[in-house]
Amino acid sequence: MWSVFINRHTPEHPFHFSDLISLQSEVLERLRPSCGSALLFAELPPTITLGARQAQSGDPRSQMLRTLGLEIVGGERGGNETWHGPGQWVGFVLTPLLEFTGDSKGVRKAVHLILEKVLPVARQFCPEAKIEEGPRLGIWSESGKLCSVGIKIREGYTSSGFALNCVPSSIAFLGMDPCGISGARPDFLFRGFSDAEWVDVNFRKIPDLLHASFDKK
Repeated sequence: MWSVFINRHTPEHPFHFSDLISLQSEVLERLRPSCGSALLFAELPPTITLGARQAQSGDPRSQMLRTLGLEIVGGERGGNETWHGPGQWVGFVLTPLLEFTGDSKGVRKAVHLILEKVLPVARQFCPEAKIEEGPRLGIWSESGKLCSVGIKIREGYTSSGFALNCVPSSIAFLGMDPCGISGARPDFLFRGFSDAEWVDVNFRKIPDLLHASFDKK
């Protein structure tokens, strides 16, 4: 069974990427004695996270992104820069790697298992959604990238996870190529749905749908 933590950034109750990282560390400490598992979900303010290699090398693009007034965070996961913000659920997957994959070194398998857990939820709203491999690793529609993934292993536990684009907005990605994939475009589960109330209700349901998918054997 997976424990679940859900947070949304609002002016009244701000929740930044740094808060998500702190929560991840706190929850990992609680999980380890019992080898438990947890999912952390957050809707964040506009933020750019960098892949670990970009953060270490001081990628010059990060300076350009700061000029846009965005929070820039050095990442711990694999991959390139990724946008986070309103209308997107960031999901952190905290679970023992060996228990999750059956392989204490199964990092690539863990990444694919995460995508396989997210895919049926994406297909409820975007039936043509599919997993792609290689440099385009993630979940894609016919119009663009729906879900990015990047994890890190901490003392036998997976950490970090995925970002699922749900609701398009004028500030989403700001023209960035998702995950630095040249020529790629983001897509959103609820693109084309005009009923704002329906979109909001279903956006709020996404963490529960994902929780059910991860809990399914």
